[in-house]
Amino acid sequence: MSPGPGQFEPADVLNDQSSRQREPSMWDSSSVITYSNTNKVTLRQRLCLVTWGWFTISMSTGGLSILLYNQPHQFTGLKTIGKVFYIMNLVVFLFICSCLTLRFTANRSALRESFQSPTESYFIGTFMLAIATILMGAADYGSPSCGPWLQVALRVLFWIYLAVSFIAAIGLNICHFHFRMGMKEKMAIVRVLPYFPTMLGGTVASVLAQHQPPKHAITMTIAGITMQGLGFLVSLFVYSEYIYNLSRDGLPDPAIRPEMFIAVGPLSFTAIAFIGAASVAQQLFPAHYIEAAKTVNTADVAMVLAAFSSIFMWLLAFFFFSLAIMSLLAIYRSLHFSLVWWSCIFPNTGFIIATIRIGTVLHSPGILWVSSAMTIVLVAAWFIVGGLTVWSTFARRLLWPSDKEK
Repeated sequence: MSPGPGQFEPADVLNDQSSRQREPSMWDSSSVITYSNTNKVTLRQRLCLVTWGWFTISMSTGGLSILLYNQPHQFTGLKTIGKVFYIMNLVVFLFICSCLTLRFTANRSALRESFQSPTESYFIGTFMLAIATILMGAADYGSPSCGPWLQVALRVLFWIYLAVSFIAAIGLNICHFHFRMGMKEKMAIVRVLPYFPTMLGGTVASVLAQHQPPKHAITMTIAGITMQGLGFLVSLFVYSEYIYNLSRDGLPDPAIRPEMFIAVGPLSFTAIAFIGAASVAQQLFPAHYIEAAKTVNTADVAMVLAAFSSIFMWLLAFFFFSLAIMSLLAIYRSLHFSLVWWSCIFPNTGFIIATIRIGTVLHSPGILWVSSAMTIVLVAAWFIVGGLTVWSTFARRLLWPSDKEK
C-alpha cells in the first residue's frame, strides 16, 4: 500500500549510492533513518532521530561543571556558575533519555538495531559517562549543603555504577566482536568508548570517597582503581591500533577528525584517578595500610608514585591533543559542524583537571595559571559548539530526515 500525500516512505539509500554525499556517522541523527518525503515532519518524528551519541552533550556539560569546581583560581560566583552548568547537564540528560525512550517505544526494533549498528553502538557507553559526571557533580556541589543521606545514596549509586559499567564493557564488546564492527569503523580510537565508563571508575571513586567515612572510602578507592586499570590497560591496546591506522591510512576524513580528541581522555582521567586516590589515602588510609611496608607511610608512597606516573601520562595526552589540533588546523577551511565536535570538549575537561592536579601536587603557580587559561578556552569552545548545535537543529541540519545526509 503506497503512502498518501505528506506521509513518509523509507528511502532505500543503501542501494542508491548516488543519493549519499558521505559515509554516515554515529553522530548524525539522519543516519538513524531517512525518508523520501520531508514535506511534513512532526516534532515527534524529529525527536525520534536522537541517537546514543547525543549523550556527549550531557557528559561534556557535566564535565565542564566539574572543571569549574576544581579551578585553582576561584572568584565570587564561580561555584554558582558551576552549579548552573550542573543543573543544565541534568536537564539535557533527562531530555535525551526521554527522546531515546520515545524512539525505542515508537519502533520496537530500534533498541536492538542500535546495539547492532557499527556506527551508533560504540557510543552507547556515553550514557554511563554522563551518569559519571552527574555523580561527581552531586558529590562536589551537593555535599556541603546536603545531609548524610546524600553520601549514603552516592555510595550505593557508585557500586551500581561500577557493576553496570563492567557488565556493559563485556556485553558491548561481545556484540562488537560478534558482528565484527571494527571492520566497518574507520576511526579506531572510538573503540575505547565501551571501556570508558570502567576507566572513570577510579576518577569517580576519588571524588566520592573524599566525603565518605574511612571504612567506605578505602573500599571505594581500591575498587575504583581496579576498574580504572581495566579501562586504561585495554585503551593501550586500542592506542596501538589507532597509531597503526594513522601510519597506514593517514589522517581520518575531515567529518570525523574531531574524534581524535578522544585519545586524550584515557590518559588524562587515569592521571586524575591516581592523584585523587593518593589524596584520599593521605586523608583517610591508615599509616601502614600495606602491612608489608612497615617502615614507610602507605599514603606518601602512593602520592609519589601517582605524581610521577601522572606527569608521565600527561605528556602523552598532550601529544594526542596536539595531534588532534594540528589535524583540524590543516583542514579548517573545509570544516562543517556536526555532533562529532562535542568530542572536543569532554576529553579536554579531563586533560585540564589533570593539569590542575599535577600543578597542585608540584606546588607550581605557573602550571595552575596555564590550567586557568586552558579553562577559559574550553568554556569558549563549549559555547561555540553549543550554539552551533542549537542553530543546526533549528536550521534542520540536525534531527532532520532527508535523502541527503547533512
